[in-house]
Amino acid sequence: MKLEYFIIGLLKLKPLTGYDLKKILDTDGRFIRRRTPLSQIYNTLNRMAENGLLTFENELQEGKPDRKVYTVTSKGDEYFMAWLTAPHQPSFRFQERDFLGKIMFAYYLDTPTILQQLRTELDYRKEQIAAFRPRSRALQVSPAFDGNLEHAQAIADLLHEYGASSVDHYVSWLESTIQFFENWNAD
Repeated sequence: MKLEYFIIGLLKLKPLTGYDLKKILDTDGRFIRRRTPLSQIYNTLNRMAENGLLTFENELQEGKPDRKVYTVTSKGDEYFMAWLTAPHQPSFRFQERDFLGKIMFAYYLDTPTILQQLRTELDYRKEQIAAFRPRSRALQVSPAFDGNLEHAQAIADLLHEYGASSVDHYVSWLESTIQFFENWNAD
């Protein structure tokens, strides 16, 4: 997930400083993005302000350097919403976090759009399972292979089991999330 989208999504909630954003990224954001250095956050904020996506006010602090408190501009809001509402295109690896970033900010979307994106992701993962789960997993090695083939096959099988259980858990989560949003409007 591009850092710009994460920043705008958070700033749409309330104005924040770069340091505030860093704290959120290191706590709640750690499930959505990899760890982001403060210097990268500040560089991104500066670039976004130069591009008209954000604006800031200097907040004076006694005995400390001034703080820049950022807010989203209408251009930034349009940029964010174009990404958020774009049709979902699943990544090959389910562990990529762009989709979860979209779900994190789904409260800006209507329920049919959320459900469409969730169903697209679910359908793609089920297609992957159907295509890859039944394949032969027997290792093919050259005559020059000098490792322990039995161990190599066991390791490959263990990694497959880990991957299969991970994607199965993800599919189960998608199904329960879809059910949650289907029932959302029923209340």
